[in-house]
Amino acid sequence: MKEHGLTLLPQDIPLRDFHISYGAKMIPFAGFNMPINYKLGIINENKNVRNSSGIFDVSHMGQILIKNTDENIKILEKYIPLNLNKIIKNRNYYSFLLNSDAGIIDDIMISKIIFNNELYFFIVYNASRKIEDEKIFLNTSESILLNNNCLFAIQGPDSHKILNKKINISENMNFLDIIITNYKSENILISRSGYTGEDGFEISIPVKFAENFLKDLINDNKTILCGLGSRDSLRLEAGLSLYGNELNENITPIEAGLTWALDKNRLNKSLNGFKKLLYQLDNIPKKKKIGIISTNKSMIRNGMNIVNKNKQILGLVTSACFSPNLNKSIAMGYIDKEINNSIDLYCVIRDKLEIMEQTKLPFIKKSYKKGGLK
Repeated sequence: MKEHGLTLLPQDIPLRDFHISYGAKMIPFAGFNMPINYKLGIINENKNVRNSSGIFDVSHMGQILIKNTDENIKILEKYIPLNLNKIIKNRNYYSFLLNSDAGIIDDIMISKIIFNNELYFFIVYNASRKIEDEKIFLNTSESILLNNNCLFAIQGPDSHKILNKKINISENMNFLDIIITNYKSENILISRSGYTGEDGFEISIPVKFAENFLKDLINDNKTILCGLGSRDSLRLEAGLSLYGNELNENITPIEAGLTWALDKNRLNKSLNGFKKLLYQLDNIPKKKKIGIISTNKSMIRNGMNIVNKNKQILGLVTSACFSPNLNKSIAMGYIDKEINNSIDLYCVIRDKLEIMEQTKLPFIKKSYKKGGLK
């Protein structure tokens, strides 16, 4: 990571020593030293999440509370394609910060909550985009950076049962619901969300309680600590986009296949890039996002070209990994929208043309806890 021409050392997350004591292999990621995996390895971590539960420390991510005022809404709605006056309290929304050309500065989760008896927006954003995001967020008044909070994600079919032993969580809490509850006389935020495709929860908790809280959760023999490696394979199996891979400042939400996350009523002069978004709604973008699966044991890699049988470049692989649940190499990428689904797609792997199977996303069916319409 560089700032003003200087190379900066990665920061440590608050529980670095705790993770190392549990066998974490640490790597630099988005400006932080992060666990990539533990002793059981990435494949076992992935499978434990799919079959039971796993816990991720994602404290590198940004967290901020922004006071719900007309002035702040005006600032935020220049970048965020939601009607912030109309979002439902205690619900999370997936959205974006957009630049002047409708490119994605970052993808975010935003909710409206009562905090210390005042109405705030709670936003979680990517570690790699903190500098860019906070240039926007800190233009608002009465904003509170939650730099003294850890963020944990417990994910998998047993996550409710395990978390419920520690904190009473209603069975009626559905995917994307968010609550504030009292823990040791402090506020903690709990949302039924995550980025694995499984049922699960994210918990924002003060650092001073974080280690003991995490120890209590992993005392349950059904859950294990998991690192970034399994988190990446889980989100890719679930067909979820990642900033820096499928998303960047040169890709619009419509090009990224995320039109569903736009409030069409916000496409007016108060929103960055609204003209381009309106144009793309009426004119299909030049590229489309697809899933591909290796038909043999060859491994697809990020950055590989997607080609036809004549090695003519048709697109690019943006994310790739080995899927423990499909026992195959899988990938997402972008190809030209004009390419027919019947055309064979290939990647060149070790100088050999390897045919790929094109598939719909997600690779693995999502298992969120959903209730009635809100």
